[in-house]
Amino acid sequence: MRFSDYSSALASAIRHPGIGRQVLVSILLFSSLVTLVATALQLYTDYRRDIGIIENRLEDIDSSYLASLSASLWNLDVNQLQIQLEGISHLPDIHSVSVREIQEQISNPLELSLGTLRESQHITREYPIYHESGTEQRQIGILVVQASLTEVYARLWNKIIVIFFSQGVKTFLVSLFILYIFYRLVATHLTSIARHVSQYQLSQPPQPLRLERNAPARADELDQVVNAFNTLSEKLYQAYEHMRDINHALAEDIVARRQAEDEVKRLNAKLEQRVRQRTAELEAANDELASFCYSVSHDLRAPLRRIEGFRRMLNEELGGDQSTQANHYLSRIQVGTQEMADMIDSFLQLSRTTQGELAVRRVNLSEHVAHIVQKLRDRDPDRQVELVLENDVYADVDHRFFTMLLENLLDNAWKYTSQTDAARITFGQEQQQGKTVYFISDNGAGFNMTYADRLFAPFTRLHKSSDFDGIGIGLATVQRIINRHGGRIWAEASPGDGAAFYFSLWERNTEGDPGEKENDTTDGRQPRRSGAGTVGV
Repeated sequence: MRFSDYSSALASAIRHPGIGRQVLVSILLFSSLVTLVATALQLYTDYRRDIGIIENRLEDIDSSYLASLSASLWNLDVNQLQIQLEGISHLPDIHSVSVREIQEQISNPLELSLGTLRESQHITREYPIYHESGTEQRQIGILVVQASLTEVYARLWNKIIVIFFSQGVKTFLVSLFILYIFYRLVATHLTSIARHVSQYQLSQPPQPLRLERNAPARADELDQVVNAFNTLSEKLYQAYEHMRDINHALAEDIVARRQAEDEVKRLNAKLEQRVRQRTAELEAANDELASFCYSVSHDLRAPLRRIEGFRRMLNEELGGDQSTQANHYLSRIQVGTQEMADMIDSFLQLSRTTQGELAVRRVNLSEHVAHIVQKLRDRDPDRQVELVLENDVYADVDHRFFTMLLENLLDNAWKYTSQTDAARITFGQEQQQGKTVYFISDNGAGFNMTYADRLFAPFTRLHKSSDFDGIGIGLATVQRIINRHGGRIWAEASPGDGAAFYFSLWERNTEGDPGEKENDTTDGRQPRRSGAGTVGV
C-alpha cells in the first residue's frame, strides 16, 4: 500500500466518531496509565535507592569519624576538628556539617560549622559525641550533618522527561498503527454490514450479505457474523408466516393475564381490609386491657382500704386489752392487705410494659447501672456490695422501659446477695455467635435450673418468702420489655453459686412470635459465676 493510501485511511478513521476513534483514545489512555504507573514505580525505586545510599553514607560517618572527633573535641584541637569537618563535607551530597561542644561549666562552648543549613530538601542527622574516662561515659558535644536532596530530585526530574518523551512518542505511533489495522480489517466491513442491515425488510425474501474483500484462507470472525446474519434472516422470514397465529395467541394470553391481575388486586384489597380489621380489633383489645387494669386497680384498692380501716378501728377499740392471739390476727390482716396492694401495683406495672410506643434511642447502660446501684446503696447503707462494671456499654433501647428492666434485675441481684459474704454484682457485654449479649450477674443464692421454665411466669417464686421478700412479678416484667425490644432473655445459675441473666436485643423479626424462646434458659454454656440476680422482685 502506498503511503498516501495509508494516510487517507488513517485520517478517515480519526475523523469519523466511531469505534476507531474510541479504540485510539482507549489505547492512548491505557498506555499513558501504564506509562505513569511504570514511571512512578521506577522513580520510586530510584529515589529509595538514592536515599538509601545517602543514609548508608550517614551511617558510615558514625563509625568512621565520631571516635576521632571525640578525641579532638576533648583536647580542643580546633585545627584537627576543622580538617575532620572538611573531610565530612567533601562526601557526596553533604552540604552542611557542624560540631558543638556541650559542657555545663563552660560559658562559651566551642562551635565549628561548614556550609549553610537548609530548611527543605535535605536529610539531617545528629550524632552525640561521647568521651570515655575509665568506666564513665559522658556526652561532650554533638555533630550535625545535613545531606542535600537537590541532586537526587534533579536526577529524578531528568528521568521523568526522558521517559515521558520516549514513551509518549512510542505510544502514539503504536496507537496510530493499531487504529489503521482496525479500520482496514474491521471498521469498513462493519459499515457495509450496517448498511445492508438498515435495508433489510422482514416481509421480503432476504438478500444474502456479502463482504467486498479478498476471501481469507480460513473463515474469520467477520465471516462468522455474515453467515450468522444470513441464517438468521432466513429463519426470520420463515417465522414471519406464523406471526399472525402467534399474535392471536399472545392476545389471548394478555386477556388472561389481565384477568389474573384483577383477581390479585381484589384479593389484595380483601387482605388489606382484613389487616385493618385485625388492627382495629387489637387496638380495641389493648384499650379494653388498659381499662380493665385501671378498673382492677381502683376496684380492688377500695375493699383493701376498707379492710385496713376496720383493722385500725378494731385495733384502736381493743387498745391494750387484746390478747396476743388477737394481736397476731390483726398483724396478719395488715400484712395480707399490704401484700395485696403490692400485687395490684405489680400487676399494673406488668400491664404497662405492653402499652405505649417505643421511643428507641442510644442509651449508655453502664451509667444507668451505676446510678441504680448507688440508689440501692443509699437505701441500704449497711450493705457492702462490690460492683464490677464494664464502662461505656451502649444499646438502642427505650429509656423508660429499660430503666425499669435494669432496676428489676439489679434489685434481684442486691436482694439475693444479702446473705452472701463479699457480695458482688457484675454488668457487662460479650459476643456470642457474632451477636452482642448483655449480662447482669451476682454471687448470691442462685437457684435450681430444674425450675428455670417457671422463672419468667408472673407471681412465681423459687425461694421462700421467709428467706427473701417479693411477689415474683419483676422477671415477668423484664421478659415483656425484652420481647418488645425484639430480643430474648435467659438465665444460668446453680444453688449457692449465684445466677447470671443474659439478654439480647433486636434478634427476631417483628412479624414473628415475640414469645418465641422466652423460656429458653440455657444454651449449653456454663453459668457465669460472677453472675446476676436470682428470682422475683
